[in-house]
Amino acid sequence: MPSIKDIKKIKFNEEFIFFKADSIVSEIADSMSLKNIGAVPILDDDNTLQGVVSERDIVRKCVKNGRDPDLVPALDIMTTEIITVDLNTSAEIAIKIMGENNIRHLPVVDKDNRLINFISHRDLISSVRSSTRLNIILIAFICMIIPSIFLFNAFYKL
Repeated sequence: MPSIKDIKKIKFNEEFIFFKADSIVSEIADSMSLKNIGAVPILDDDNTLQGVVSERDIVRKCVKNGRDPDLVPALDIMTTEIITVDLNTSAEIAIKIMGENNIRHLPVVDKDNRLINFISHRDLISSVRSSTRLNIILIAFICMIIPSIFLFNAFYKL
């Protein structure tokens, strides 16, 4: 099973969008819509994770309460009790964490809680699928090669 560090997004250090605590909700929502993503990390000036703003946060803590998203900063609606993983967490454990906590995004942090990247459930599933495909190819290859070796040896012993 692959670990977080094996995920394409992490391996190739792909960029991710993030915001500061004073960013306005409407700006965050616009970026999320343009990038087709469901959540963004909120960082301080040292890239330390402060919170996460999800579509759910925007709807439940801003829109539902009739607050103007042009006036509300991320600080007012972000989730601050954040579940994180590190690079050595297995993809299987990360998927389990997401399922048990009903979340679709996980911040990947270092030991100082600095954000390395921000992964989604989709990123994890894609990584597991790629790993599974590779395992199937390897098993098929082994299943073809081993009998061929025995046949080759049997043929030359005659």
